[in-house]
Amino acid sequence: MAPCDLTLDEILADPIVRRLMERDGVDEAEVRGLSNYVRRRRGPQINHRDRDRLGEESHSFMR
Repeated sequence: MAPCDLTLDEILADPIVRRLMERDGVDEAEVRGLSNYVRRRRGPQINHRDRDRLGEESHSFMR
């Protein structure tokens, strides 16, 4: 993960994010549920920084 990338846990722990969620009536469970839904819909993802370490046949679909 790049130094500027945050995990969902880190984002949800931010006091400003918590205040905005409270103001907008958004529940943490809803955010986590949406994140899980999107992750399932997108399917497996490949970390492009690690792509060069994969065998040729493993990432031939990326061409």
